[in-house]
Amino acid sequence: MSVGTDTLKMEASKTFLDLYDAYNMEGKHPRVIVLVGGSRSGKTWALMQLLLIIGSSQEMRRITIWRLKRTWVKPTVYGDFVGLLKKYDLYDKKYLNETELRYKLYNSSFEFGGLDDSHKLHGLTTDFCWINEAIEANKDDFDQLEMRCSGTIFLDCNPTEEESWVYDLKKRDDVVFIHSTHLNNAFLPIEVRRKILGYEPTPTNIALGTADSYKWSVYGLGLAAKREGLIFKEYEIIRKWNDEIKFIGIGLDFGFYPDPTAAIRVGLLNGRLVLDELFYENKLLVGENSESASIESRLKENEVKEHMLIIADNSAQAAIMELKNKNFNIKATTKYPGSIIDGIELMLRYSPFYVTERSLNAIDELKKYTRKKDFASGRFLKEPIDAYNHLIDAARYVISYYIKNKKANGIQRATL
Repeated sequence: MSVGTDTLKMEASKTFLDLYDAYNMEGKHPRVIVLVGGSRSGKTWALMQLLLIIGSSQEMRRITIWRLKRTWVKPTVYGDFVGLLKKYDLYDKKYLNETELRYKLYNSSFEFGGLDDSHKLHGLTTDFCWINEAIEANKDDFDQLEMRCSGTIFLDCNPTEEESWVYDLKKRDDVVFIHSTHLNNAFLPIEVRRKILGYEPTPTNIALGTADSYKWSVYGLGLAAKREGLIFKEYEIIRKWNDEIKFIGIGLDFGFYPDPTAAIRVGLLNGRLVLDELFYENKLLVGENSESASIESRLKENEVKEHMLIIADNSAQAAIMELKNKNFNIKATTKYPGSIIDGIELMLRYSPFYVTERSLNAIDELKKYTRKKDFASGRFLKEPIDAYNHLIDAARYVISYYIKNKKANGIQRATL
């Protein structure tokens, strides 16, 4: 496949092939192409590959890529795009404007932005545009972009809601929908595929406690479904952490792959819990290494000082000890039968939460964290699912420690 003056070899998933065929259907490009599908079906990567091909022509093209909030762009679709360029040996820092999140490739400009930037949204014209995670957006945002886009508009989404303006686009004859699942992506790591397959409500998965009808419908089959049993139903997004918030601790949940290591700053404001995501990353180890990031380096990058209290997952005592030896004020959480349910109940006392807008993964977890379902009776249990909980668990460690410590000192909840 030719890109600019070079020949580029691409690993093409079925999702990409379906997208490529839809874009070139009968020699006429559709006005809108919507990719709806399950988790890890390769939607994002396929769209980036196609836009790379589109942007490599001799024509000057302006391609814009959007997410609901600008603060969500860099750690997600922008980071993926830079990874794509590096994979194909096309990345050169001199062509990058990191302040504007703009990359010049051949004669094309790839520009990344947030739909919350009304000045930019209402003020530019573009040749092609893409709304990533389109269900997060609203119809007005789409309308603004369509008025200013001369070429094809691309949307992608997981069908996490039963009703959305995105689905209404099916009524238009210039719109093509492409459905995909994890089976479309032959390059998916086996560990991730096993995780998705574990959601299917088979007798084995029900016995193991991994079955979840909603997650299987949405992330396994790529079908819209109604979410039931949601635990944290209300939260308010705020711009950032501020001086009015009372800091109470940092929660740290250890992982590696496919589960991430996650850290979150926790505070209180007007009797409500404040959550501020610090990092959420795979393959982090304890022990600083010049060749890769570590838990220590991520804590330091987020200005976690030696005096700041960290409450960590007690399942990794060696990691806790090593961080303590590096002068972090870290303590292990206390776990006991029922501690998860108790911690959730404590968190609910301080809801609705405030969540900083940069806390993309925390918001995602709040949208997806549900109680387990008894498949025999159809009732939801007090016990939560063991998924979408890395940052929630980290926050739970902090609030549980905080309340226990206050009670030990004879301070009533009304004064917290």
